[in-house]
Amino acid sequence: MKKSIRVTKNYDQFTSQVKGNRPINIGHLEKMIKIMKDDYIPNPIIVNSKLEVMDGQHRLEACKHHQLPVYYIVTDDWEIKQIQTINSVVRKWTLADYVHSFKALENKLAGAYTQLDWYTKKYGLPLECSIMILHNNGNYINKDVLDQFKKGNLQINDLKWATSFGNFLLKVKPFFKYYNSRGFIHAVLQMDKDHRFSRPVFLKRLEINSMKMRRCTNVIDYFDMAEYIFNCGARPKVQFERKEKWVTGYKPLR
Repeated sequence: MKKSIRVTKNYDQFTSQVKGNRPINIGHLEKMIKIMKDDYIPNPIIVNSKLEVMDGQHRLEACKHHQLPVYYIVTDDWEIKQIQTINSVVRKWTLADYVHSFKALENKLAGAYTQLDWYTKKYGLPLECSIMILHNNGNYINKDVLDQFKKGNLQINDLKWATSFGNFLLKVKPFFKYYNSRGFIHAVLQMDKDHRFSRPVFLKRLEINSMKMRRCTNVIDYFDMAEYIFNCGARPKVQFERKEKWVTGYKPLR
């Protein structure tokens, strides 16, 4: 395979819309434009001998938008078939990959990503939930928060409170094996914000009524179930607020 690496600002010499290649994804392009504005990394695009873009059409358009130099690899024997094969096996970075990477780069003995890794393993929680608990005191985390996490800017806001909530979840575990499911954690976090909610009372009633616990498919069902357990034997009954958008419209972050 013949190839060489070159650099140019002559964007018009390339043909980005090659027959058989994937179309430009506007959302992905806008994301790449935003990333390159803050942190330009010259990741080469791949073109054939006709300068048709086989891989990297979004990078090309983002470089063109910011008038940044384009690094490219010229290969005279690649076809769309090879690019399809490469794209089919490329694995995106997971949340765990970011934790592993930033943890290794930390100068502190117990930096934010080291604490996140410890917390996730100690309490057996999904990383997404650990980030929400540690970084945002259990509040909904949006895409901007996740972007900061992926840039290495995670901050631990209240480790003492996060540890107490983690210990509470471990006390739930003997009575409900799905204690660490995302939906259950989101629901209980919302209830925990209400001054009428008591962790000791919930645990006491859970121990008595654990046979009524079941695995649910969404946050609302978990919320209803946890509220029911809390109200078992209670007079009057407590109806907890369902204001937070992550209770009514929760979708896992990626």
